[in-house]
Amino acid sequence: MTRGFFFLFVLSTLGAVFSGCISAKDENAGGRAVNPPSRNPLERMRNQASPGHGFKFYPGVGWRYQPPGVKAEMFTMTAEQLFALAQEAFDEGDNTKAMFAARWLYVNQAGAELAPEARRLVAQIYEKRGFHENAFQEYQALLDAHPNYDAANGGAKRTEVAQRMYNIAGEFLDGKGFRWKIPYQERMYLPLFSSMRRTAKLYQQVVTNAPYGELAASAQYGVGQAHEQALTGFWGFFADEKAYKTATKAYQLLADRYQKRLGDADRPNQEEIDRIVAEASFRVAAIYEIQANEGVYDQSMAERAINAFKDFRILNADNSKMKPRRDEAEERINRLHLERVRGALAIAEFYERRGKWIAAFKYFGETSSRAGTVEGLANEKSPVYAEARRINELSKISRDRVTQKSVHEALGLAADIENVKLTGMMELSDLQLDSVERVSRRIELNLRLQEAELRKAVDNENTVYEKVNALKTRADAILKAAEAELDRRAAEANKE
Repeated sequence: MTRGFFFLFVLSTLGAVFSGCISAKDENAGGRAVNPPSRNPLERMRNQASPGHGFKFYPGVGWRYQPPGVKAEMFTMTAEQLFALAQEAFDEGDNTKAMFAARWLYVNQAGAELAPEARRLVAQIYEKRGFHENAFQEYQALLDAHPNYDAANGGAKRTEVAQRMYNIAGEFLDGKGFRWKIPYQERMYLPLFSSMRRTAKLYQQVVTNAPYGELAASAQYGVGQAHEQALTGFWGFFADEKAYKTATKAYQLLADRYQKRLGDADRPNQEEIDRIVAEASFRVAAIYEIQANEGVYDQSMAERAINAFKDFRILNADNSKMKPRRDEAEERINRLHLERVRGALAIAEFYERRGKWIAAFKYFGETSSRAGTVEGLANEKSPVYAEARRINELSKISRDRVTQKSVHEALGLAADIENVKLTGMMELSDLQLDSVERVSRRIELNLRLQEAELRKAVDNENTVYEKVNALKTRADAILKAAEAELDRRAAEANKE
């Protein structure tokens, strides 16, 4: 991930160099700057009827910076006058003046009743200018500085602030790029990419502010969505197992914290919470499924995904609104089973290519069995059923083929042990003994099949079957004798 962030920094820097900083526009001006300041300071002073601007000394106040268009009387206004001035300027579109007045109020008269309203106004100005992350931070500063904000009126305004913060996080979740505001500049910024990691932190802050509020479950779901989206696209290339765990952990926390338990009273938005909890459980299973299909197929992760989808179906069996999701979960379970079938088929084909006939025989049999199970689970009209049936037939044919190859190879090796005497092992050299042991083991392994399989491999011809069965018995006896002689020689070598 460090390389990813370094790459992001380099791209942002190059973008700034080649395109320059961007000036934010006020949204209510149709993309144009409201009352853009003149490049000529004297003309700007005349246009704004300002007696001047800059750092000035005011008796009883001290040194203060006076922005263009701001009158010195502001420094001595009461909180009510300042807020009225800021609100009036905001309504008229003079956001620079409104920003200065509102900030002057809550910084220099922090205990005033209108201080939180001034903070809220600053956040609204940031939103209008497109600095949504800065607006979020101002809203958060408002809640931190005034924990009982609007409590006397039932907290309606606090709820509105929480909703605005949730909506801002949602804009970033939808792909909105972040901005880096130039320090001490209220309009200049560098555009950045979207960041799901930062988006997750915004949602997490909403949850932290009110863990059991009306937005808590939705915001926690947003945390999971942000982490899950971070696994896709360009940055998904840098994702590791920890990133997947982070996403599933966010969804699991949601299900554990907000799932209704026996005896719990309904919350005001209980139906919506139940829907979100169900969706979170589904997303956990879906992430397991993604992991199972990443790179080399992971059988253990596929099993976890199957169990998670089954749990989802059981927990939401009585929820009629979740029927489409239950059907989708069933289809995904069947697809996962089908992937397990394909995994077994790939292993069987690998062993066949390597000439490991008995191992291939075993996995072709397992493939056929698993494919039959999927046929029984899937709808006969579904693509999953058709594919499982195809693989099942293919596996049966392949199983017969490797059986024949195994028997024919054993018959081809029979000549190598034809003249070997069971009682003559001591007369063989070490090289000859090793060769006898190796060939007899190969024959014994190739013929390690049930009678029915052996007969089928020789097309049920009794003469050939009797020959194969005799070879099987002889190879087994020679192998045991060769192993015994090898053990004897090894014991004598140890004594020396």
